[in-house]
Amino acid sequence: MALKINIFRQLAMKAGTPGKYYINPSPKLMSRASQWRVVEHEDGIETIFNKGAFNDVTIFMKRYYNQDIGDCENKDDDYSYIVNNDYLNHREAKAEKKDGNPVFYFPKIKSEDNNKKS
Repeated sequence: MALKINIFRQLAMKAGTPGKYYINPSPKLMSRASQWRVVEHEDGIETIFNKGAFNDVTIFMKRYYNQDIGDCENKDDDYSYIVNNDYLNHREAKAEKKDGNPVFYFPKIKSEDNNKKS
């Protein structure tokens, strides 16, 4: 039986499975939900930001202790999100610009690879 993994942590908590999520966005980023989107593909998750809507705040990806974080240069902005590396492969993440907008792509970890972690 396939496990249901939610896009966002808040949805996973409502579903009663708080650890089964792909991305945990900050409350400030969620308040701007119409200005960015997450697209789930069969093999990965893509986050796309409307750069103009964030007043030219640069959102970039960085790694801390094997954890991926989408963050911005100015901490007062706090448009950030945390990637759940239990389900997304941070080692093969890609970043690019499409039409001037930052796009981050995180491949999903295959279920058999995830079972090896348990």
